[in-house]
Amino acid sequence: MAATLFRFGFLLAISLADEETLEVPAFQLLQTKVQLSKTPATKGGEQNQSQIAAGICAPALPKQELSEPILELSALYDQDGWCLFGYLGTWASECAIARRKHNVIKFATQWFDQYATYINVPWATPFALRLPDNRTLIIRDHIYPLDDLYCYVNGWYSLPRHEVVNNFSYLEEVSNRFCDHLAEIVPGYHNISLTDLVNESKADEAFLENLMKNGADTGYVPQSVIDGMYLHAATKCVMRGHNRGAVCDIASCATRGCLSSPSSSQLLYGVRGECESVTG
Repeated sequence: MAATLFRFGFLLAISLADEETLEVPAFQLLQTKVQLSKTPATKGGEQNQSQIAAGICAPALPKQELSEPILELSALYDQDGWCLFGYLGTWASECAIARRKHNVIKFATQWFDQYATYINVPWATPFALRLPDNRTLIIRDHIYPLDDLYCYVNGWYSLPRHEVVNNFSYLEEVSNRFCDHLAEIVPGYHNISLTDLVNESKADEAFLENLMKNGADTGYVPQSVIDGMYLHAATKCVMRGHNRGAVCDIASCATRGCLSSPSSSQLLYGVRGECESVTG
């Protein structure tokens, strides 16, 4: 998909040194098309202080390093992945700032206005995603359905919404507990690279978009896609580096949507006025 839209997912175009362009697919909370600089980061070097303040701790990494384990890159550059990848867009840089300031509200609300353009519209009709564990999730996002599945499968729509957005210590606690769990169930957790996420995202997003174009109002999601949602979350976990702490995506899920009850299959949306505001 070549079009650029603000959204819960992202589309990223990487300009390579040989002028070839690799289009990176939309995936959770990466949200804008960016032409990456060809200037490599300098290990141990100092980034402009204004850029660091903006959540960008290094220039663009060499392309080959995007295939290296994020935890190793974080240790190599002595930065967490959010700030290290801050040059990729606000999906990363705003989280770096939020983690530094212990305030995630700006990050969690930065795409809210854009949701209205494709969720709060007449053609955003209910679509039921049937999961392998016999649960069903009914969503209205026909453009980036991966976002809702990601939040739901990882259990983030079921957390206390006000607390994860407004109580940073609680967000850190939840993040640490959840990431410790993912470290046990996601194969190769400690070796996850950004390229791994890109490849998984491309497959998952293509499957879900095609599923919702099947002419019906329901579709089956296989276990492989569910496992992809865990990989998405695990990538955000390892981007914290070895210092642990908050996963900003959890707060974004809380502002995006809610369930009327723990057993509900119908997802409600903040932009449609169906969820109580957690930022007012």
